Amino acid sequence: AGTAIIFSLVRKERSHMKIEIGESFKTPFANEAGVYQDGTVPLYRDVDGRLWGMSGHSHMGHIGMFCGTTLKDMRYVYEAKTDFEVGAAGTAFAGIKYPEGVLARGSIWPFGLYICPGTHRFFCYFHNETGWNGKGTAYDALGPCEQPRFDSDFRHVGMMHSDDEGRTWTFDRWVLTGEAVCFTEKYIPESINAKGQTGDVVNLGSGDFSCFFDAEFLYLFYDVIHVDVEKGEWLSCDVCVARTRLRRDGIMGDFVKYYDGSFSEAGNLGKESVIVRNGWHPRVIFDTARNRYLMCYNLFDRTLVEKFGLTEHMVVSEGKSLTEWGEPLALRDRDGHFFGNHYNAIVSADAFGQPCECAGTVCIMTGHNGTDVTGYDAETGG
Repeated sequence: AGTAIIFSLVRKERSHMKIEIGESFKTPFANEAGVYQDGTVPLYRDVDGRLWGMSGHSHMGHIGMFCGTTLKDMRYVYEAKTDFEVGAAGTAFAGIKYPEGVLARGSIWPFGLYICPGTHRFFCYFHNETGWNGKGTAYDALGPCEQPRFDSDFRHVGMMHSDDEGRTWTFDRWVLTGEAVCFTEKYIPESINAKGQTGDVVNLGSGDFSCFFDAEFLYLFYDVIHVDVEKGEWLSCDVCVARTRLRRDGIMGDFVKYYDGSFSEAGNLGKESVIVRNGWHPRVIFDTARNRYLMCYNLFDRTLVEKFGLTEHMVVSEGKSLTEWGEPLALRDRDGHFFGNHYNAIVSADAFGQPCECAGTVCIMTGHNGTDVTGYDAETGG
């Protein structure tokens, strides 16, 4: 904890807005609860006013369910267990293949949570990679691996549901897949009769995401990463978006990607347009007091950080819509130092409404791979 500091979001020509950040506080998403958060924490408030969260992933510690009224009074309640296996291809995810026809493998990283108001069914959207926890079947852009080389494995987003408030989860299907297939000509899993990506520049698929909700749609803001497998480095990391219409009957529809000015391409294997350049792990909130969207993310900049390009500088873009965003604005303290971490999220501090909607009073959550998540009191202004 510390005294309040003002971090200014500044354009070159003038001050644009300010975020006043107060004392830090400990969140419940901590190693002592048996969870090792790796990404931003998904939150959702049910129709009874309870705020729910999920933290952790499936190959380090466990996935935990958390509940409370606000971020500050949330507590760990129980372990989230699956009725399906993770890990090795063939047994993981009930044998359900990725949309490309490759056997699914690896782990679960929960990054999205939605609770149907009509049925109280919980839906979790999770990140998955082909190069981690494959139990002998993992692979990346170059071929089989124990761990992915320069994080060059392939991403998908999966969906599972729970009818007992997150105690037990059932896998449903893969909902978001890159336009490019999840393998290269250098290695085609199970030798399926399909052509892999060619050349040195490889698209790693769709993942590393968060969810945003309005009255009508659930939005997935996700990353598309390109790597140079010859040089062993990331070339780009950009933000795209897909959405599905919300229902009240306990059923979830398919996602549609934003492409060429409209939501028009299939969530699985469809084309996608970049809406924000150079953003890692985007998180969106709507500021009702100023009628604007705010997206925070870790700035990708290979002029500052070689190989991966992840600066751990939290930046914020202002949006007049969910597909039109301004230039990123960096948070600096009065000494000129950047604020931020590997993962950054702005969420509402209120005891009512959804965490992705605020009237100026917010909390900022930051963390790294497997670390405790730290919260900061904050106010948006300008």
